[in-house]
Amino acid sequence: MNAERAREVGEPILARFESEAARYGVRLPKLEWAAGRFDHQRDPASGLDAVCARWNYDGRRVQLTLRPDGHVYGECDLLIDHPTKPGMWMDVLAIWGVPPELKCEPSLIEKPAE
Repeated sequence: MNAERAREVGEPILARFESEAARYGVRLPKLEWAAGRFDHQRDPASGLDAVCARWNYDGRRVQLTLRPDGHVYGECDLLIDHPTKPGMWMDVLAIWGVPPELKCEPSLIEKPAE
């Protein structure tokens, strides 16, 4: 995947991260594609390169992988208490699928007993 195509696919996913995180009260300061760090990862099955992108904002890590077959997977740190489930913590917000049909949900973990 060339750099321009990666940007076309990636920018709407960053916007989705922003809107989904906002639903849980997490504000992500303007995720910009150009501010990411990029590298490639060889897909062992196809031999093609996936684009791997990473951002760090206010202590939160955002990462996104764009696979050569069109699938994407990304995670964004939420690191907050769940608003309606006491004792649960929302760890990361995950996004996956083939654009524009993407699923997005937070990963929940149980808080340790105090």
